[in-house]
Formats: sequence, C-alpha cells, structure tokens
Amino acid sequence: MQDSIINTFKRGLVGKGIHLDSRKAIKGLTPLIARKKPHNDVHSCWELLHHIVVWQDAIIKAIKGKDVDWDSIGKNNNWPSAEMLKQDLNFNNLVVKFEKGIEKVEKLIEKVKFSDPMPGWDNHPVFEGISVLLQHNSYHIGQIVVVRKLLEEQPSSDNFFSEK
Repeated sequence: MQDSIINTFKRGLVGKGIHLDSRKAIKGLTPLIARKKPHNDVHSCWELLHHIVVWQDAIIKAIKGKDVDWDSIGKNNNWPSAEMLKQDLNFNNLVVKFEKGIEKVEKLIEKVKFSDPMPGWDNHPVFEGISVLLQHNSYHIGQIVVVRKLLEEQPSSDNFFSEK
C-alpha cells in the first residue's frame, strides 16, 4: 500500500493523471509575460507562482518537522510585493525555487512515514500535508494555465496538454 501511495503522490506532483505537469505550465514564461494580468481582479502568473512557492516551502518545512509561522506567511509573504515584481531576476529565481521544491517533495515522499505527525502544523499527519501541497499546487497551476490562455501567451510550439 505504501508503494501505491508513493507512486500516486509522485504522479500527482508532476500532474500525471490529475492535471497538467506544473513545469509545462510555466514553460516559456518570461518576467514580462508573468507580470501581465488579463484583468485587474485576476492575479498574474508571477503572483500565482510566488503564492505556490511560499506555501510549498512552508509545507515542506512542516513535513520536515520544523515550526512554521502560518499566520505570518498568510499576512506577510502570501503574495509578492510591488518591488519584487519589478526585478526580472526575482522571477527567474522563483522558477528555480519552485522546481527545486518539486524535487524536494519527490524525495520526501519516498522517505517519510505518512502517519507521522507534523508538530509544525498542529500534528496533522504527513499524509495530509503532502495531499494539501499537491491540491494547492494543482489548483494554482490551473489558474496559471487559464491566465496564460486569457493573455494568449501559452507556448504555441508546445501545446499545454500534449503528452510529449
């Protein structure tokens, strides 16, 4: 059963059978495109990716048994500042951080005991932490895809939904 859960989580992390591979959703995004909003009430791809990374990092930290200041994240780090959005290098670093986070989670999935409690997250089981991370990433990756489509900025040479 453990192997089945590991395989399901690993497939879910990159989208197999659940959603678009998250790496494909951000492929070809430049800082210029990532800053654009199709409407003032819609987050940009950059804002969404920042939000994903902030919570992904927090959940990884909790899974590793470290304390997490959830309130501070929600109030202070949830979305990028206007200053952060001005620096192209910040976006490039964000993409790298996101991809490295995916790799960290892949490795954690193989090492952790899913029933172990996460002291940094009210002792919720690790299984729940990984599930929440996968669902959260999936939801916001879907938003990135929609924003890119609304902006007509999806990679034309690589259909989002092809299996290649």
